[in-house]
Amino acid sequence: MWRYLVAWFGMMVLAVINGVMREYLLVPQLAARAAHQTSTVLLLVLFALYFWWLFTRWPPGSAQRAWLIGAVWLVMTIAFEWGLGLAGGLTAPELLEQYNLANGNLWILIPLFVLVGPYLFQRLNHR
Repeated sequence: MWRYLVAWFGMMVLAVINGVMREYLLVPQLAARAAHQTSTVLLLVLFALYFWWLFTRWPPGSAQRAWLIGAVWLVMTIAFEWGLGLAGGLTAPELLEQYNLANGNLWILIPLFVLVGPYLFQRLNHR
């Protein structure tokens, strides 16, 4: 399990790179919401490629283990996001707003994919 804990940091590197690209490449070209939506979709694609690479290399071995990996990654991701957001001066309502699909915020897809992705790629590799 330790290798999957370490692998989570690779996802954070991708997320930080994605955030920098959003701020310097997308925000100047698009409206803020469109930049965030585009960035979210891009991060989903980056995570999917990373999961494919990771789980081809180190298959979880079982559906239960894949769900455990996803659950641990989800907790780590939310703790990281909220810790960074609160440290950066955001309030809890502002952070919660990022999960509001009704307002066009797609961010909820990231933690959902972090949870479900290991299982999906375990199933794809198991076939």
